[in-house]
Amino acid sequence: MNIVLINPPQTQLLQPRAYLPLGLAYIASVLEKAKVDTQILNLADNPNPQPSDIPPADWYGISCVTATKDAVKKLIPILDGRTVIGGPHPSVLPEETIAELKPDIVMTGESEYMFRDLVLGKIEPIPIMNAGFHEDLNLLPFPARHLFPDSDVVDRSGIHGQEKGVPATTVITSRGCPYSCNFCCKGHPMFNWYRYRSAFNVLEELIFLKERYGIEHVRFVDDEFTLHKGRTTELMNALRPLDLTWVCITRADTLDADLLSLMKLAGCVEVHIGVETGSDRLLKLMNKQTTSRILKYGVRLIKNMGIRVKTYLMWKYPGETEEDREATIEFIRETQPDEYTISRFIPLPGSAIERVTGKGASDYFYPDEDLEFQEYQKRIGEVLK
Repeated sequence: MNIVLINPPQTQLLQPRAYLPLGLAYIASVLEKAKVDTQILNLADNPNPQPSDIPPADWYGISCVTATKDAVKKLIPILDGRTVIGGPHPSVLPEETIAELKPDIVMTGESEYMFRDLVLGKIEPIPIMNAGFHEDLNLLPFPARHLFPDSDVVDRSGIHGQEKGVPATTVITSRGCPYSCNFCCKGHPMFNWYRYRSAFNVLEELIFLKERYGIEHVRFVDDEFTLHKGRTTELMNALRPLDLTWVCITRADTLDADLLSLMKLAGCVEVHIGVETGSDRLLKLMNKQTTSRILKYGVRLIKNMGIRVKTYLMWKYPGETEEDREATIEFIRETQPDEYTISRFIPLPGSAIERVTGKGASDYFYPDEDLEFQEYQKRIGEVLK
């Protein structure tokens, strides 16, 4: 039995191979534990894979997000074996994925164990298989990073918030998000059960990464890194002796001065906050379950602690007015984040706004030369000192 797990092309990213496909690496680790011959094929930076690029396999497992859907569609016809597609996109749109991409199987949820049982012949294949979720993430083996070249595991470019040249990698310590922002697929029932690994379990993985790969910096890719304060405190105490630097993304309303002090002592150098907008009216429309006052307080608190802060902003959320944009510019003027990113609104499959409006990503078009967007970016840049 030979299994090939595929990370599809995603050449729209600035550095496609800088983001290790941890989901596939977790599946591979479970397969290897069951003595299944497993390979991972990372096609992230390959814009046009050819049949000669693909090793033969009995089963192919392909990870798919909405942004890679078209690449996966082109990939499936050149695979000489049975195909299983998993990941966020097929998890929220299983019937559509079967119809459009035409794999043998769509597997929804967290598929490590169900995929293993499928390829071992312990369960019968059906077109749509619901793998469910893992209650205890500590039982999962660590990702099979050894199936990638070291250059995929270790990044030295600085893209993960480290100084250029410092060896860095990505780690996930929790799954799920209990919030239901209207623009995000994480509000879908498929993703909103939040679970986290123990501090000891995370510590073991980090010690391994230091010893095996010489890692000195980590980007935690959890949706909400500090959601559970007690667990976060335990994790900070575990991290402190490791002498690592790290960055994370979280919500402003889960932070306080005491926790941020512990985070800084444990090596935190940067926190990313999903602000989206400085307009309270728009925050309500987005169902962000926060206010501009809380967001401003959180950003200032991070900066006052001597930790860098990056804010994520959104452009043209449905209903956005010029007054809302002015509120966002004023937010940036007042808080002075160290970095910011502006994303143009596109509804993710499974998001509440897509379900309510009936409009998906294909209904939104932004011209290559979006002068209005460029002017907005320029104005935000001008208010940063």
